[in-house]
Amino acid sequence: MSTSVADRRSLLGRLRGVARRHELLRSLTWREVQVRYKQAFLGMAWAVFMPLSLMLVFTLLRRGLVAPGTTDVAYPVWAYAGLLPWTMHQTALKGATGSLVVNKNLLQKVYFPRELFPLAKVGAAVVDFVVGLSVLVVLMLWYDVPLRPALLLLPVVLAVHLLLMVGLGFLLSAANLFYRDVQYVFDVVVLVWMFASPVFLDTRGKLVVGGLDVLAELNPMHPILEGYRDVLLRGGLTDPGHFLLGLAWAVGVFLLGFAVFARAEPRFAERV
Repeated sequence: MSTSVADRRSLLGRLRGVARRHELLRSLTWREVQVRYKQAFLGMAWAVFMPLSLMLVFTLLRRGLVAPGTTDVAYPVWAYAGLLPWTMHQTALKGATGSLVVNKNLLQKVYFPRELFPLAKVGAAVVDFVVGLSVLVVLMLWYDVPLRPALLLLPVVLAVHLLLMVGLGFLLSAANLFYRDVQYVFDVVVLVWMFASPVFLDTRGKLVVGGLDVLAELNPMHPILEGYRDVLLRGGLTDPGHFLLGLAWAVGVFLLGFAVFARAEPRFAERV
């Protein structure tokens, strides 16, 4: 077995291969961003349109139709701080799911890491997230939420979230290449997942089975979304143990996704 083939079958070898093609990854990511906004009237303003519009809708619903409840900061800021990373999450996974099918012609050409396709989709979603942060800062200033040093921990939370998104992106992209209805099932699953996560309302303690807080401990997005709110709005990680649970979920999903993707890759060309 040649060294190159052996590298393709090992985790570290594949990671090295992706790292060596970082310029190609950057180009693919930028292409995704350009294609998404090239003919859009609002351009990159679409990056904030969805989370901002949903924040406004749920703020109105919360005031008029449901019990107001309590949040530790003004609800519009609290909701937007959850909607922004959730929108990134949903956009990244939806794009990654179809990334191999969309680029099926390239799968039969000269070898380069196929992981770059779902990675580019995730990268484009991160660009949207960074743009959307500017609106969050404006909301924080408007509602007198101070900008604290804990903001420096935002890259840590984002890195954990990236592990989760990339791992799921690998799983979904490979599965969708073999079973094309995965993309349709994903649309349903991600909707249920959103309401099971603390995007609009705090879900902690809402579903307890045998002493286990199902929505908080078996949902990897719960500690990640709360991690974002902690470093952005609360001045630090309020529950480090819960965040470490999110890290464990993210690492596990990443390793599983990478392993499944690597094992399935030799059959990609025959499935396009």
